[in-house]
Amino acid sequence: MKSLRLQMMLLFGIAILAAAALQFATSFHAAIGEADKLFDYHMQQMALALQDNDFEQVDWRTMPGIESNGFDFVVQVWGGDGNRVYQSRQYRFLPKQAALGFSTVTLDNGEWRIYAVKENKRVVQVAQKIDTRRERAISFALSTLWPVIPVSILLFCAAWWGVSSVLAPLNRIGSDLANRNANSVEPVSADGVPSEVSLLVTELNSLLSRMGLALQAQQRFVADAAHELRSPITALRLQVQNLGRVKDEVTHEQAVSRLLGGVDRASRLVEQLLALARQDPSSQAASGFAMTSLGNCIEQAISDVTPFAQSRNISLVASISPAAEILADGEGLRVMIRNLLDNAVRYISEAGRVEVRLVADADSVCLSIQDSGEGVPLAERGRIFDRFYRVAGSDKSGSGLGLAIAKTIADRHHAKIEMADATLGGLEVKIHFPLSRSG
Repeated sequence: MKSLRLQMMLLFGIAILAAAALQFATSFHAAIGEADKLFDYHMQQMALALQDNDFEQVDWRTMPGIESNGFDFVVQVWGGDGNRVYQSRQYRFLPKQAALGFSTVTLDNGEWRIYAVKENKRVVQVAQKIDTRRERAISFALSTLWPVIPVSILLFCAAWWGVSSVLAPLNRIGSDLANRNANSVEPVSADGVPSEVSLLVTELNSLLSRMGLALQAQQRFVADAAHELRSPITALRLQVQNLGRVKDEVTHEQAVSRLLGGVDRASRLVEQLLALARQDPSSQAASGFAMTSLGNCIEQAISDVTPFAQSRNISLVASISPAAEILADGEGLRVMIRNLLDNAVRYISEAGRVEVRLVADADSVCLSIQDSGEGVPLAERGRIFDRFYRVAGSDKSGSGLGLAIAKTIADRHHAKIEMADATLGGLEVKIHFPLSRSG
């Protein structure tokens, strides 16, 4: 895992080193230039100071210290006849009489910097080896650059302190989250958080809020499912016990039939619970949707419910005029429509009628399902989509999950469900799919 602190310090370190190197190079070049000017000035002043002196001829060839670098400058004097009358030290190779002023010559023993001045037909020349001058100049330049190192260290320490201060809110948020338990969804405090991090904190709190709602829904679902499963399991246990006590064949067959019916009801309840969990809006995203024919979904749902409707002598009539396509989960839509139709067929009297219509307008595509039953009281309509809720006084079998599953699937598709009195006398359920999701 990459460390943000180390990455920032690496960038700051590179920047500080680059700035220090640039400053060093600039200062070093300037210091070398100033040192050269200073040495040239000394050579000039020395030559001017010596031009009025009297020099006696000496046998400079017998002077000790050939090629000795103990003294930087070499002084030479030429008389008016061109003969050298004075030399300050012995060298195997020395510059000849050079042009007046400053010049640079190259000999076998290296480069020389020369300054020559003429006075009363006598030429005074001061020379210095470039290597010696360069060593002295570099030493002088380096001595002026030592503050760069402590300043760079101070800048690096300041950068470390600044990065630590900037990352302190993130460390606090990390410690806060690390010390929480699995069920804690309290929002993270945004106190002292920089504006660049505030968006992250806002989105994190939004995520925690959604997780809190999902956790509450899950806990409620588990509690409701456990409560609803307790009754059929208890009934199955009693039926098994009764089956073990029967003696005659007829009673045994009746007990087996009731036991199979109880198993079927328990199996249907489990299937409904699984369907509800799969259709949870928080567990799936619209990115898996595709363009789906709403008419095909209606026809498939009607085909699924038709055997049950025929067993109760109920007619299913469909009017699907527009070829509407919406961005949706086709299987989810089929389950939703099937549950609505199953609920309508189950809760109306035999020989009744259920009508399905699909209508498209300027704003939406509307699916309408109405029946000829007794309808649902106005006071009960707000709760019939709740999980495990059943209308009071109903003697029909069911788990109370069919309409809850339909509502969950509609929410996933951002569809709006409305209930009204049907022209057939019962209940009409309308589902409006927004036009933005239609083809």
